[in-house]
Amino acid sequence: MSAAENRLVPELFDGERLRQARIYNGLKKINVAEAIGVSAAAVGQYERGKARPSGPIFASIALHLGFPTQFFEKRNHSSESVSRDAHFRMKVATRKMDRDQAIVRLEFLADILSAIEMKVELPEVSMPEHPVNERTNRSEIESAAAAVRLAWGVGSGPIDNVVRLLEGHGTVVVRPAVDSNDVDAFSTWFADRPVVILGSDKDDAARSRFDAAHELGHLVMHHDADPGESTVERQAHQFAGAFLMPAETIKREFPKRMNWTKFFELKLRWHVSLQALLYRAKELEVLSPDAYQRAQVNLRRKGWQIHEPIDIGSPEEPTLLRQSVEVFQSHLNADDASIASDCRLPESVFKALIRGGSMNASSKPKVEITSST
Repeated sequence: MSAAENRLVPELFDGERLRQARIYNGLKKINVAEAIGVSAAAVGQYERGKARPSGPIFASIALHLGFPTQFFEKRNHSSESVSRDAHFRMKVATRKMDRDQAIVRLEFLADILSAIEMKVELPEVSMPEHPVNERTNRSEIESAAAAVRLAWGVGSGPIDNVVRLLEGHGTVVVRPAVDSNDVDAFSTWFADRPVVILGSDKDDAARSRFDAAHELGHLVMHHDADPGESTVERQAHQFAGAFLMPAETIKREFPKRMNWTKFFELKLRWHVSLQALLYRAKELEVLSPDAYQRAQVNLRRKGWQIHEPIDIGSPEEPTLLRQSVEVFQSHLNADDASIASDCRLPESVFKALIRGGSMNASSKPKVEITSST
């Protein structure tokens, strides 16, 4: 590599950043290799830090992946622990690429949040801690959910807006654009800041609220638990049910016998799904196991397991991070492009994570010609 060519490549070229850019765009090594005219093995060597690309090859990498050249410089901090400790829920058939893309989005979000918190003061974090282990019973989880309600002054009735409640106590909630239905909500900590990522594909308001409460359960109970274990997920589900439908209140409101009209009314009042209500009724022994099974058969027969009746509105939208960006912009005379530049990210990536939009960093605006009539 000549001296002139060498100047094109960041002095501290970070192969991990190349991997992130490739994964974000949903590409395999062979896809990148074919686009830039090298072998897949060479791309692998670049990513592992075993070799550095030449200047022209590096320019081709940056252009093809749609990331600025400064993005590929080694950073002073690592987001490895952010993705390592994240509580993911994935379907059995989830592609490895979908999971890897979710992790990379999370790592980029950590970069954005770090840049914002240097300029903007976010709400103070108030996250009660109630650690559990694999032997913790449901009664203890019910108590943990009740303790969080008490600490946050929620009372024992329906929660108006779960996302706003989380944000008001310092949790950053984001609903980025995604291209897969196989990656569910997930959560983690960025330093001392809890973060919940909700799927933008989930248009069911009740289930999205349950997702948010589920992730709250992880943040409250599972600091040291191994993410993804079935026991951990079951406990977070139990927490979500108890948090959204406190036993002392909901038990008095359940009908003594199975009554669909009453359950429809409860869905509207508590803003939870029929499935969640039925399971909670069984959990609190209001519905017998047999009655619960008959209700499930009825749900399947009517097609309600996929599309439930009774619309409770649109999913709750996060506002904290967007408002923080707006404060950043108004006080520092900045725009999306300048903040993205501070984070060494393409503006399209910044917008997709903060405001929703195309997931592809290298996508270009489309020119459309319409004929006059």
